[in-house]
Amino acid sequence: MSMLKVHSQIVTKLDQFHNSNRIPNIIFHGPTGSGKRTILNNFLDMIYKNNKEAIKSYVLYANCAHGKGIKFVRDELKFFAKTHVNMESDVCFKSVVLTNAESLTTDAQSALRRCIEQFSHNTRFFIIINEKSRLLKPILSRFCEIYVPLPMIKGEQVSLHDYALNNCFGKSNDTRKAVTWIKNNIHKVDKDNYKNIMNFCNKMYERGYSGLDLLAYIETMNNISNIRKATLLITFNRVKKEYRNEKLFIAFILTYLLIRSEEPLENVSFM
Repeated sequence: MSMLKVHSQIVTKLDQFHNSNRIPNIIFHGPTGSGKRTILNNFLDMIYKNNKEAIKSYVLYANCAHGKGIKFVRDELKFFAKTHVNMESDVCFKSVVLTNAESLTTDAQSALRRCIEQFSHNTRFFIIINEKSRLLKPILSRFCEIYVPLPMIKGEQVSLHDYALNNCFGKSNDTRKAVTWIKNNIHKVDKDNYKNIMNFCNKMYERGYSGLDLLAYIETMNNISNIRKATLLITFNRVKKEYRNEKLFIAFILTYLLIRSEEPLENVSFM
């Protein structure tokens, strides 16, 4: 199973599950950017032999942060688990992948536990979560737990999201290009016209620029004090994990830079 070399021990463990044909329900837990989703996606590719049609038919993905409550568990998830697996194929079970499972309510988790018990013969459940303590103990007891730490790269722990930006996509050159473009264009935005700000946000997004590029731009700003600059960077870095939509994160930063630049940021923690 070839994937992230930094997680070789986890890969070996998953290989053993696959080779022994004894794949349990698994919880992948650990910090954001540790590679949990990549590891699981590679594992599913191995289980279903890179057959995209099989994955489409036999794997259900659900982001629990998008309002997946007890109705989803009782209806959609149960309906998926009830459907039969084509016994002529090499696949002997279906898979349910739940991301951000900490967002499930207590009732939804209880319904999920019953679902796991009822369909253990033909369905495997995989959960991706940052903090496993947010799950009920009866659910935890039915899973194999795999902790995925931030990988050590060149002697220090690194988020793979940041590592990809820094290395895989030539971040240094791309970021300089993005910062230059922002510098040349942000002053043209009418601060009193929110529609213009959103148009600027859309232009950034369409060019492939991100909220991280805006943070790099803030680092170069010389028209604000160092204290204000540090406050902005700390605040935006703290709240960025709450945004799963890059365009919204860009819009949030632009709103503070262009409209609310003088407002205190102490209350941003509500995000």
